[in-house]
Amino acid sequence: MGQMAATTYLEMGSSEDGGDGERDARRAEATLRAIGEASTEGIVLHERGVIVSVNGAAAAMFGYPAAELPGRAVVEFIAPDQADAVRSNYENDRAATYETWGLRRDGTRFRLEARARNIASGEGTVRAVLLRDLTDRDAAASQQASTNSLLRATLDATADGMLVVDLRGRITLWNARFKEMWRFPDEVLLEKADEQAIAYAEGQLLDPGSFRSRIQALYRAPETESIDTLEFRDGRIVERYSRPQRIGDRIIGRVWSFRDVTSHRRAERMLELAVQMRDEFLGIASHELFTPITSLSIAIRGLRAAVGTGLSPSAQGLSDRLCGNAERQVERLARLVQELLDVTKIDGGLMALSVEPFDLRDLATEVIERFMPELERDGISARLEAPRPVPGCWDRSRLEQVLTNLLANAIKFGNGLPIELSVQLEAGAAELAVVDHGIGIPADQQVLIFERFQRAVSSRHFAGLGLGLYITRQIVEAHGGELRLVSQPGAGSTFTVRLPLAVPTAPVRA
Repeated sequence: MGQMAATTYLEMGSSEDGGDGERDARRAEATLRAIGEASTEGIVLHERGVIVSVNGAAAAMFGYPAAELPGRAVVEFIAPDQADAVRSNYENDRAATYETWGLRRDGTRFRLEARARNIASGEGTVRAVLLRDLTDRDAAASQQASTNSLLRATLDATADGMLVVDLRGRITLWNARFKEMWRFPDEVLLEKADEQAIAYAEGQLLDPGSFRSRIQALYRAPETESIDTLEFRDGRIVERYSRPQRIGDRIIGRVWSFRDVTSHRRAERMLELAVQMRDEFLGIASHELFTPITSLSIAIRGLRAAVGTGLSPSAQGLSDRLCGNAERQVERLARLVQELLDVTKIDGGLMALSVEPFDLRDLATEVIERFMPELERDGISARLEAPRPVPGCWDRSRLEQVLTNLLANAIKFGNGLPIELSVQLEAGAAELAVVDHGIGIPADQQVLIFERFQRAVSSRHFAGLGLGLYITRQIVEAHGGELRLVSQPGAGSTFTVRLPLAVPTAPVRA
């Protein structure tokens, strides 16, 4: 590569001095050359625009071997439209730092920073120019600008108001939604002082003291995350989220997010009111319906007794069938009304347990006997396996309701096939199982059927409100028990109730 010519330009002495002076000059020249070659910046020395010497970094920057550059004009390596400005700098001997466009050997242009000054050298001066390729810097700046633009677009597109502050409480970033939500004047945000923004926001809130104290608490504990609700004087409701801003493990500030949930909260309140009104209606309607249902049941029994004498065998049979059918329909209607009433009690937390000691096997026997007319009419066999008594303390009427619902389900969905019931003691608890061999329940429906008004089958083919299993589960869980289901489509279902042998006598909120 070209020589740096240190003795000529830096007045380090002449080789004519001989002795120590010559050795010092050589040493200085070698040192200067080593420094120049070690530099990552390009170094060019020229006289009135003619290159005298370059270092390796400068040669590589322009894409030439260093030996080819001395003797050539500086402006050959500058983009043509920039040459006059560069020439003016060195012709006027001005010390200058400027940016320009360099020209590589392959003809491509690149951004270049030059720092030039004249240096005394023996009988004259030489111009030293330090060069830095700005390509990577410009690419990084472009990437940063793109990232900033994307961040700004993302922030302004979000429905939440966003605010970022540093550890000193200075505002560093916000989006358009934040400014709109808080109705901040431009000067409040442009001041970038969090305290001014807090003071302005306080005037819009129903509880400004709590608003400020929460902010101060979070500033004292930078690592804390937070969520709370703000109520505005104009009726708006906003959820406020806050979490630390981090670079790696270091906390550098705090990010605030504000979400307007006014419509959502109003819809929730309207829904709660609608549910409350529905439950009140169901409760009132259920109570009102029980009176005519009871009267109708008594009337049917009286009618059966009145027409039960003096009829021919065929007329007596017809009377029995008609009265029996009417009684079954009245019983079905009574069960539906009772289900609605139970749901209102459960939702209101009013379902209480009246606990007494009794034998679960005896209760299961009674329920099956009560269903025998229906089972015989439909040609369904039901077998109870209960080898020994299963005594315990439970609510007898509620567990009767559980057995009734499960057995009615087995009859309804069992395809007329046999039904098995079992009652036994198992590991210190009572277990009751009802097994049918009917249509079964798909896996994706097995959780849903225990919810209110949910059914795994079409209401066109199977009557009911979809409340029986919901009520059954609530009763079992109120006893501290568990209701399990095992089922496969086409292979039937097994419902198993597991109960502790004693439950609290206090009312239990379901």
